[in-house]
Amino acid sequence: MPDNVRTLGKAGSDLLTGITRQGKRIFTYADGVKVYGSSDRRLRELLSTLVKRGWLQRLEKGKYLILPFEAGREGEWTEHEFIIASYLVEPYYIGFRSALNYYGYTEQVSRTVYVVSTRRKLNPTLGISGVTYQFVYMNQRKFFGATQIDLNGYSVNISDREKTIVDCLDRLDYAGGITEAAKAISYGRKELDFVKMAEYAVKAGNSAVSKRLGYLLERLEIKADAAVDKVLNNIGNSYALLDTLASRKGRYLKRWKVIVNISDKEISQWNERQ
Repeated sequence: MPDNVRTLGKAGSDLLTGITRQGKRIFTYADGVKVYGSSDRRLRELLSTLVKRGWLQRLEKGKYLILPFEAGREGEWTEHEFIIASYLVEPYYIGFRSALNYYGYTEQVSRTVYVVSTRRKLNPTLGISGVTYQFVYMNQRKFFGATQIDLNGYSVNISDREKTIVDCLDRLDYAGGITEAAKAISYGRKELDFVKMAEYAVKAGNSAVSKRLGYLLERLEIKADAAVDKVLNNIGNSYALLDTLASRKGRYLKRWKVIVNISDKEISQWNERQ
């Protein structure tokens, strides 16, 4: 019988039944060993056969997604990309533009999921079912501010609203630039805790984040005096680019020690009063 025929067999049925009874749709090789009872060559061959016959999708080495019956022979089905991301590295949280999109702070839809971790992956990107998973290394000092959300019965770690914006101000290349950060602050101005955000900015240990945050709060006319005071005490004496994705030439703003290297309209368009 050809390998691509979608039959299951007793061994495959027992394995998948044992996994699904644990409430799992994504599992590791170690999970398979516990159900199968051994880690010999037969288990590896069984997993390989189940992948070929469309019962499993191999996410990466030793990690599998169980495909439902309705996926059909071609296996045209996948799990929510955040759930898949949660199995690809530990520790982790979903962040940057992916978190902005989840919170509704950007209308841009991306087929890239940004996965933040204190572990470096050998391959920084991984493609699964048309989605690119971008692994972003973050040192332990900055790895905080995550919360849990429930997706289809799975708990997934994601940066909270305030940490999402702080991370974006720290790594503008994963946010789409300072304008996207300004837009996020404007969209979330009624629900964001700006004092908490300022504390996160200071804790992150990059004074450029405090400079950009303070500048945006004032430029967007956000009433957050306590937050402004916190970051104003953390800007130092050197100047930082407002937008690292733009030209290095710009206007030097002494109050926030930033080089304003984009047009005022790019920020002011997100002022609620405009």
